[in-house]
Amino acid sequence: MARQLQVVALLLVLKAAAVVAATSSSSTVVAGMVFCDQCKDGARGLFDYPLYGARVAIQCGGGDTPLTVRECNTNWFGGFSVRMEGSPEMNRCTARVVQATGHCGSATPGAPRELTLAFRMLGLALYTVQPLLSQPLHAMDFCPAAPAPVPPAPAAASADALALAPTSSSSSSPPLAPPPVSSPAPPLPPFWRRRQTRHLPPVWRRAPTLPQPKPEVQPLPQPEVQPLPPPPPPPPPAQATTGSACTYDKWALNWCGWRVVTPNTTVAMAFGPAAAQRYGSEMTLREALEGRGDMYRTLLREATAALLNA
Repeated sequence: MARQLQVVALLLVLKAAAVVAATSSSSTVVAGMVFCDQCKDGARGLFDYPLYGARVAIQCGGGDTPLTVRECNTNWFGGFSVRMEGSPEMNRCTARVVQATGHCGSATPGAPRELTLAFRMLGLALYTVQPLLSQPLHAMDFCPAAPAPVPPAPAAASADALALAPTSSSSSSPPLAPPPVSSPAPPLPPFWRRRQTRHLPPVWRRAPTLPQPKPEVQPLPQPEVQPLPPPPPPPPPAQATTGSACTYDKWALNWCGWRVVTPNTTVAMAFGPAAAQRYGSEMTLREALEGRGDMYRTLLREATAALLNA
């Protein structure tokens, strides 16, 4: 709610500044807001809301019949703004709700409030007023109830009565004695009797029993462990004369199994472009195994045998 009031006041100030900028002469603006005091507590609270369409009068001069200078209606946000030409002195003027709307317009409007000068600059004088209140005929049901007044004590009341009683000049009349103070009445006896203490029947407990010996746990029979069969005898050692790879002549006679490549695979496919430039693209691996006499053919033969063994 406080933020909304600040926004409304800022809008009113901007509006007044725009009007002053449009006209070269000085002017005076009076701005404020009107609320519906639903709880009739005389202050703006949680249950109060901005009053739309209320008639506000700016009055100047004292006495019972002040002079009404301007009148205007509140907007949707409960705010009002009155603009007057010139720079009159408005410190002794007041703002008052003369006609309200809704259920807040059934009772007498609230009391007037004085205007306060907010600022005066660039030919503009802005006066503000505290929130104006308009009360309904009766307070709403949801409003908190006001605390009831506490009656004075009897002794204090009698003392005030003696102080206010006129004193007699004649000495024949005896002074009035203060009324006796009644003692407080004794408390009434309770309407119920004090209950007798009830005793619960004794709890019958079982007779203690001697600890019984625990039965001996016999161990479970262990299964017979059969001995493992003897390991198989190791294979006979290979003959030292037998090698793990084939020589080039055995590969050429097809004594060893060709797996990855075949005898018709070309040297260029097996060894790449460099071998193709040296030995041609048509030489097969079988022809490479038969090479001899030339140093490069011997090197190709051994390389082919190494490749097949790998």
